[in-house]
Amino acid sequence: MKATYQKILLSEGSSFVATRLILPRFHSEYHFHPEYELKYVIESKGKRFVGDTIENFQEGDLILLGPNIPHYWKNDAIHDQSDLMQSKAVVVMFSEDFLGKDFFSIQEMIPIYELLKKSQAGLVFPTATDSKIPQMLEELTREKGPKRIILMLEILSELARSESRKLLTEEFSSGTPFLDANSPSFVRLQKVHHYVIKNFHVPLQIEDIAQIANMTPHAFCKYFKKSTKKTFMTFLNELRVCHAKKLLMENRIPISQICMESGFNNISNFNRQFKTGTNMTPSDFRAMYIN
Repeated sequence: MKATYQKILLSEGSSFVATRLILPRFHSEYHFHPEYELKYVIESKGKRFVGDTIENFQEGDLILLGPNIPHYWKNDAIHDQSDLMQSKAVVVMFSEDFLGKDFFSIQEMIPIYELLKKSQAGLVFPTATDSKIPQMLEELTREKGPKRIILMLEILSELARSESRKLLTEEFSSGTPFLDANSPSFVRLQKVHHYVIKNFHVPLQIEDIAQIANMTPHAFCKYFKKSTKKTFMTFLNELRVCHAKKLLMENRIPISQICMESGFNNISNFNRQFKTGTNMTPSDFRAMYIN
């Protein structure tokens, strides 16, 4: 699951990027960049990969990522089956010194400074849709001149006061994985990532995945653990549980079918892995969400 370095290009006369995306689907590779990234999903559903976390996303998802955090949005399969569906989002990208060196160190900017510091572990804002931030982000994509800077600061100030939750574990945050963009194994490990995302619902063996990476099973497991701070099987089970949570929330099919569609070979293993990842059983999770 190797991440590529992404170069962010600013348009002439701009100190940061603020754009509205309208795409058939989110299609970026697993990547990282030295800029902060603020992303608000207007229309889309799927799975969000940020560092060592895998979570479902949908309309209203708002996150702030610090520099060099590897990330990737993957739409649900239904986006590939329909020409009518779109993925819409507002994306803002800015460097730490986009308003000048040490600007956020002055006394009045301390709340925003603390926000940016927390974002080194990635932040998700669960109550964003109940605030004025989404509307402000839409306005930011159209604003120009000094008002653009003022509005950007207002957005950061609102985020600093908003409820947030960290995305990354301390173990991942303290490491520096994914940052060797020139590794000769980049292409083959990227193939592994895409293969697993596409096939997690069917039985997968370490030997088969290692073959895709052109490595021995031992070498692949060692490299994957070093890069992601987790074993391949932990990653695979987290991905399967994430998909199961989505199906449980939709409340359309029985739990036994969700077990199979999520890639678990039997209901006891499904219950065990689901409880490991969520501290509750699938049936308790469904009941909690519905209620």
